Amino acid sequence: MCGRYTLFSDFNTIDALIGSSQQNETEGIFKKECLQETGHTLPSYNIAPSHIVPVILSLNTSTNQFIRILMHWGFMGWKPKAGSRPLLPINTRSEQIVEKSMWRSVSAQRCLVPMNGFYEWSGAKGNKTPHYIQASNNSVLFAAGFYSPLSPLDSYYSFSILTTNSNTTIQDIHDRMPVFLHPSEWTTWLDPKQNFDSLTHLLHPYPDDSLKSHIVSTAVGNTRNNSPHLIQPELRLF
Repeated sequence: MCGRYTLFSDFNTIDALIGSSQQNETEGIFKKECLQETGHTLPSYNIAPSHIVPVILSLNTSTNQFIRILMHWGFMGWKPKAGSRPLLPINTRSEQIVEKSMWRSVSAQRCLVPMNGFYEWSGAKGNKTPHYIQASNNSVLFAAGFYSPLSPLDSYYSFSILTTNSNTTIQDIHDRMPVFLHPSEWTTWLDPKQNFDSLTHLLHPYPDDSLKSHIVSTAVGNTRNNSPHLIQPELRLF
């Protein structure tokens, strides 16, 4: 699964990667002062559920135009009944998209979630060890996701990250990992005209040699902590 991740690359870098050429009317939505209104700031070394973060959508698939907008991490598929709390899944098993009608109903609402890396924990409850997992070449990763126009917060959409079986690089840490897509797959994934059944071949573990991991400080377990030291390797004596 993926319960915490990082995003510290500047947005000019992300725009260059996705080929975005956003103009002034959208440029400001990712500036730090806008994010401070929700209590979350970027860059972040400890993104947690309910945070407001950038997500990539297709603006025009015929011309490969993408746009980034802010969304709430925690998918809200429908409005809850009065007095009840909404279910807000942060991860969705890719297998469930085919198996469960709830997910098939939103299977055309696909997005990409940029991240520099993600955290996962290994070990027994009460003695878990945090690991930081990132691209082998330190590049930005783009996870497949679904979005909804609904959210617990007004004026925001919400999203969930798709997961698949872990590759051999991290299978000893956790048995699930985000579905990461290569640039050549982005347009196909984001095209709402593509039937989901034709996209299932994309939902596979990332190549083993494309990821690396190391143990980090348990300080990442506190969502109030947010600094570069969280992703630094920590030497442990066993």
